Amino acid sequence: MSRLAVRSQRGDREAFRDLYRALYDPVSRYVHRRVPSKADAEDIVGQVFFRLLESLERIDTRRGSVLSYTLFMARNALVDHVRGRAGQVPEEAAAAVPDSAVGPLERLMGQEDVERVRRELARLPAETRELLMLRFGDGLRFAEVAQVMGLSEAAVRQRTSRAVRELRARWDAGPARGELANDG
Repeated sequence: MSRLAVRSQRGDREAFRDLYRALYDPVSRYVHRRVPSKADAEDIVGQVFFRLLESLERIDTRRGSVLSYTLFMARNALVDHVRGRAGQVPEEAAAAVPDSAVGPLERLMGQEDVERVRRELARLPAETRELLMLRFGDGLRFAEVAQVMGLSEAAVRQRTSRAVRELRARWDAGPARGELANDG
């Protein structure tokens, strides 16, 4: 992708079309997992690629992957989207864990377990939840997650490890008493 970005920077339209094709699916998945409205998600994806085209000359492929740079732009577009929603506090909007966030787990777990995972993810701080979604939901490497979130790779590794340990401890402890009361 970095070669396509360099060629795109030089004005090669075909290279930008190829870059768009290579980036579209991962960017679209990233946005759709975080925005419940399909129309809003498609608008945001369009904004991301418009911004990418506008900022093409600023991409330095030696500093990170084009995918990470584009997902960083998508993350900023999502923040703008949440802030722009009237009457909705950004932290509250970020607390929602969309159905597609759990995705592949549904093939391995029962529906009750999937719901429990969603509840546990929703209890995490928004930044931790985002980190886990990037790492495990979107399949990014630690370095890419670091670039998207503006953190060091060491910080991403440490926070991921801590979050996974916390989720594992919660899982092993079983459902919280309040959850048992609400389930029956």
